[in-house]
Amino acid sequence: MSKVIFSFEKIDTTMSCSKDELMKNICEKFSNFIGKDMNSLRFEYNEKQINFNLSFEEQANEIDKEKNEMKIFVYNDEDNQYKCPKCGEKLKFNKIDKISSSMNNLKDSIDGIKLNINNIIKTSSDNSVNIQLKNINIILNGLNDDIKKINEEINHLPNNDNNIKKETKNENVNNYILAEFNIKEEDVNKNIQILNCYDYTCNPFLKNESKKDFNRHEIQNCEIEINGEKIPFNYYYQFKSKGNWTIKYSFKNIITNASSMFSGCDSLKSINLSSFNTSKTTNMGNMFDGCSSLTNINLSSFNTSKVTDMQFMFKGCKSLTHVNLSSFNTSKTTNMGNMFEGCSSLININLSSFNTCNTTNMAFMFKGCSSLTSINLSNFNTENTTNMAFMFKGCSSLTNINLSNFNTVNTTNMRMMFEGCCSLANINLSNFNTANTTDMKSMFEGCSCLTNINLSNFNTHNVIDMDNMFAGCESLKKQNIFTKDERILNEVNLLK
Repeated sequence: MSKVIFSFEKIDTTMSCSKDELMKNICEKFSNFIGKDMNSLRFEYNEKQINFNLSFEEQANEIDKEKNEMKIFVYNDEDNQYKCPKCGEKLKFNKIDKISSSMNNLKDSIDGIKLNINNIIKTSSDNSVNIQLKNINIILNGLNDDIKKINEEINHLPNNDNNIKKETKNENVNNYILAEFNIKEEDVNKNIQILNCYDYTCNPFLKNESKKDFNRHEIQNCEIEINGEKIPFNYYYQFKSKGNWTIKYSFKNIITNASSMFSGCDSLKSINLSSFNTSKTTNMGNMFDGCSSLTNINLSSFNTSKVTDMQFMFKGCKSLTHVNLSSFNTSKTTNMGNMFEGCSSLININLSSFNTCNTTNMAFMFKGCSSLTSINLSNFNTENTTNMAFMFKGCSSLTNINLSNFNTVNTTNMRMMFEGCCSLANINLSNFNTANTTDMKSMFEGCSCLTNINLSNFNTHNVIDMDNMFAGCESLKKQNIFTKDERILNEVNLLK
């Protein structure tokens, strides 16, 4: 006979359902696994532990009782708690160190049975017996597969000691941010923002009292040290003197939503995120929005593999001159709108690692990057991008841009895309497919140095608005606009 033990350690001192109900509910939960008469289940209960002992016949062979002792747990996927299936009573497991070895012992026993069966098949001449034995072998193979799956589940149980230690190491020990704030004389003893308590991505136009609190349950687990001294958690701090102050933010959990995290921290001068764990982060929208004094940012170890939203991420970082995003994985990012808007001092940006295959919004992406002289977007995949409006608006120092790989088949909005690019001398858009574009208003307005433009593949059949398409293109001559589209030719005729 073999014995299976269902063992739970109580969290609360009382249980709201009766012993019989609890026994019945857990039997139902594991009826498929047990596959035997529930009447054979014996139930034991005390204040600290609940045991269910099930005895059943082992048809294959006698297996040592000690080696077949295992613990089975009721786990609720919805709220990551161990509970009674009926009453919701919170339970947690006893240690499960021996479960995997018990399952492996069972697997070894099955392998031994299979070996004996194979030996019988080799020496037996009875075909009917051999067929039955082969069928038994197939069943045993299925059991081995089940054991493998159970072991995999055991290894991923949230209460597995190994997992707890691993998560503790990753989340509690190596999960922090180092920042430097520069405090001016006029800001001494004033409330200076060191974190943002609102999630502006929910709706940036709502009044303050209507805005959603920013991940309070995640952020308030953060420990803050200023110049080595721990302070009570707060979103603001009154600095006692001018100069540079170092702040360390230590997180007890992985932040899933980092949107607006440092938004409005206009005294933030430098930030190192190389030890910040973002492996589960999905939203980085507005993360550094309005950090107008930020001059240095270390993103070398940033994990963005699950991030879908980067809208407004660096918007208004007007003191930032360089940003290296070569470590960024943007394969799941759908929104890059306004990402670098207003980064007026930015002269170099590395986007070589960007995967934009799922990005639908690039509107305002580089708007107002007035110091940027060139942008390498040769790796950009824009086949799913629908909005490119204002994408390079106000990039007044831009002299060279290569968009030869841009796929605009699904792009509907190109309004003011290059408006104000007054240093751009020529642009080749011969690969642009504009069959689905509806808005080209002021697309090249203010490109005063533009002398050549290739629009040979442009199709404006569905364009609703293309007013002022070439307004202010003072250097552009009709003969240097390569197009066969009649509506564009009409716009060209408006040029002097």
